[in-house]
Amino acid sequence: MSVWEKWRPWLQREKQLLLELALMLLVALVVGVYFLEHFSARLQAEQRVQLKALAQQTALRSAESLAGDDLIGLNVIARETRALEPVGGVQFLDVAREPVTGKSDDSLPVKVEVPVALPDGELAGSVVLAAAHDTAPRQRLETGYVLVVLGLLALRAAAEVIRRRLWRPAAPPATAAPATDQDTASETPPVAPVDGDAPGPDGVSVELRLSVVNFDHFQQRYTRSALEALLADYHHLLREVAALYGGEVITAIGDRARIRFTGEPLSHTAFSALCAGLLFLRVARLQAPRRKAGQSPALEFKALVSNQFNEADSWALCLAGVPGRLNVPEAELTRAELDVKALYQTERAQLVQAGDRQIRLQPVEQLAHRYQTLLRTQAEKVMGGSGVSGDASPSK
Repeated sequence: MSVWEKWRPWLQREKQLLLELALMLLVALVVGVYFLEHFSARLQAEQRVQLKALAQQTALRSAESLAGDDLIGLNVIARETRALEPVGGVQFLDVAREPVTGKSDDSLPVKVEVPVALPDGELAGSVVLAAAHDTAPRQRLETGYVLVVLGLLALRAAAEVIRRRLWRPAAPPATAAPATDQDTASETPPVAPVDGDAPGPDGVSVELRLSVVNFDHFQQRYTRSALEALLADYHHLLREVAALYGGEVITAIGDRARIRFTGEPLSHTAFSALCAGLLFLRVARLQAPRRKAGQSPALEFKALVSNQFNEADSWALCLAGVPGRLNVPEAELTRAELDVKALYQTERAQLVQAGDRQIRLQPVEQLAHRYQTLLRTQAEKVMGGSGVSGDASPSK
């Protein structure tokens, strides 16, 4: 397994948080650049004020020496001035602006020039002071700002971790106690199992599970025979869809409906289960108006496609799903390569508890565009009542 395949499920799961952190980092970068430039401009302005005051004092001291070409005196004044903290360079110019002593460093960004005049007002030349290039204040500010930004990002990540721990959703029941005769009469619908729960043939096995929304209400409202008649059409539809995609009905609708798809590779088998679940939900919705017109209630279903959980956990995840949607554990979407064959919205994923694990359930809206025509054609075929035989599993 490559590094990308190893981290891809985690990146998909934390996509929203990562986008939020990236946006915070981008805003911090823009704000930081603006204020750092503003700080540099203010620092240069303060340096100019200090240099101008020092240059005026130096001009008064050096007037006689500059007018009399006293290089020794000018060098002494230049050395003493350069020893001051904010000064990085000193240069004296004559009236013709020719250098008399000292040198100019073009790499220093801040310079101040002040004229040098004798007591009687006669111009003797000028003195140029350059500010020392001190990067320490800006570096300290940059370091502090980076630490503040990293602290904010860490606080946001910590807040998300605390939120998930404090507001962890209640775990659906993940263990099933042995049913007594009375429990069986009240919890198990009056539909007999269809096929044995025997292990599938060699190959990868993926299961499609279907639960009826508010099934307890229908059990209390209808008699045994009436409930059997109510579920008959849906059971026939389930067998037809399973045969269309090469699946095996292990348990009928109303009795923890389970359809097993077996074969290689995993991506093909899981896609067959996904298509079967979406086709069943689609046809059930299309048949709803006809059932209501015939004074028969239209049932709504929750569906789950998975191959990683035991009986109790799989059924608990199915019950925790979104009604009318086919739900797939987010990790299995990528592992079975269904993320490139289905359309879904990551932000609508549900965080549910299965046993001692937290699982993100992703409701699948529909197949990718290139497969929608296939599903629509098969829905029309099933609605038309044409016979189905053989294996018509979709190609990858």
